[in-house]
Amino acid sequence: LAETEFHLQVESDIAPYRGILLGLFFMTVGMTVDPMLLINSFKSIMAMMVGLLSIKVGIVTLLGPLFGVSLINAFRSGLLLAPGGEFAFVTFGEAVREGFLSPELRAQLTLVVALSMAVTPQLAALGHYLGGKLQRQDIQGLQVTEGEVDDLKGHIIIAGFGRVGQMVCQLLSDRLIPFVALDVRAERVQQGRAMNLPVFFGDAGSVGVLHSVGAERAACAVITLDTPGANYRSVWALQKNFPHVKTYVRAHDVEHGINLERAGATAVVPETLEPSLQLAAAALSQIGFSSEEVASTIDNFRGRHIKDLQLISKQGGHSIGYGFPHSVRPKADDAQDPKDPVEVVT
Repeated sequence: LAETEFHLQVESDIAPYRGILLGLFFMTVGMTVDPMLLINSFKSIMAMMVGLLSIKVGIVTLLGPLFGVSLINAFRSGLLLAPGGEFAFVTFGEAVREGFLSPELRAQLTLVVALSMAVTPQLAALGHYLGGKLQRQDIQGLQVTEGEVDDLKGHIIIAGFGRVGQMVCQLLSDRLIPFVALDVRAERVQQGRAMNLPVFFGDAGSVGVLHSVGAERAACAVITLDTPGANYRSVWALQKNFPHVKTYVRAHDVEHGINLERAGATAVVPETLEPSLQLAAAALSQIGFSSEEVASTIDNFRGRHIKDLQLISKQGGHSIGYGFPHSVRPKADDAQDPKDPVEVVT
């Protein structure tokens, strides 16, 4: 029935009894366990159980990195998967009937599997404890060490080494422009280190972390974190403690951009505008528009869009606005201090 169109109804009908049936199955298995066998063959039973757990943990730990899983997570997964499964009991019974196993060996193996399943909670707790310690040691190796960035001056701080942050870092690296990148995800930091880029583990919203990467000597910061709250915290920390550092931030939407500007962002960049225009340009080229027509259409739309954003900014009483494509110079009749130009980017 599980292979037919009735399987959903069958699953629904037996769902209330699933727990009872599983409990009955494990009770049956427990009744086959011989306590005297455990007492009489304690050393051999324990040796087989440790061997089973060790082999399975070792296999999963070695295979994990081949499938993109970190070594720490592979080890923790190995501990969770190490105990035997209930299918082993069925297999042992069939093996005895076919003559592959003796009843005595079956009793020993059943006891080994049952005991391994009984220690599953302890293995999970051990994996959590050891994984936490190993991860802390691993993260410590990814943090900025004393003297590592002392020679940097006028550099750029990249907050976030995700998709956008990686592209910015690669561009700066190609131009040999000094920079440091921060991220709170260890796998991203390890990825950056594998690319020989100066990527460190740390929260860009922490004053201590910003000090460690030489924020007091930095020229500007590019903030491309995943969440609006993280972007806001980073802008606020930089503006409050390092007001000379210009901050250029990726904004998720207009409201987010306005909040970032209020926090002190030098300029905000809409994350959807330019990718949308590039997709539109590709589509226009495909349907026969010339390169000049594509450029004209995209530029006109970009100009209208930015005017709308400027209007929103003006109506809201905001000075910087949202997503300007270039530095905007004030008109002659604008009463603005020339020492404080409006810096904006796209």
